[in-house]
Amino acid sequence: MKLRDALNKFYRDMSIGELQLMNSLDQYPNVTYNSLLYLDIISYRKDCTASYLSRVLHISKPAVTVKINELLRQGLITKEQSKEDKRVYYLSVDPKIRKEFNVYNKNLFYATDQIEKEYSQEQVMLFCEMLDKMSASFAEGAKHE
Repeated sequence: MKLRDALNKFYRDMSIGELQLMNSLDQYPNVTYNSLLYLDIISYRKDCTASYLSRVLHISKPAVTVKINELLRQGLITKEQSKEDKRVYYLSVDPKIRKEFNVYNKNLFYATDQIEKEYSQEQVMLFCEMLDKMSASFAEGAKHE
């Protein structure tokens, strides 16, 4: 299997697994891939705001606001007003949802434990370097186009 094929398969399996987990929870039915994208960004971004989401996703602020309101109604995220600037609201994943995300991450943690057992420290570090290079490339984004 080629590297690109393996990465595509990993990403697809991870995305489908996350969707299946969220949709298996009775209190959160019909979570879309788009909603998961928002949840992932919000969960990994400290002090996430609607403006940040609009900028990073290249989506209008009104469209982001519609999605945020949907996620709030579903109980998937919370919104807290900034103490410094009352015009700013910070978004975070609801603590119950974060707990469910951690259940999903158990699969990832298991896989990383297996890799660390089966491969040398040097091989694991090399793999980490490769992932860092890919992450940096994504962070640079459109600069390569």
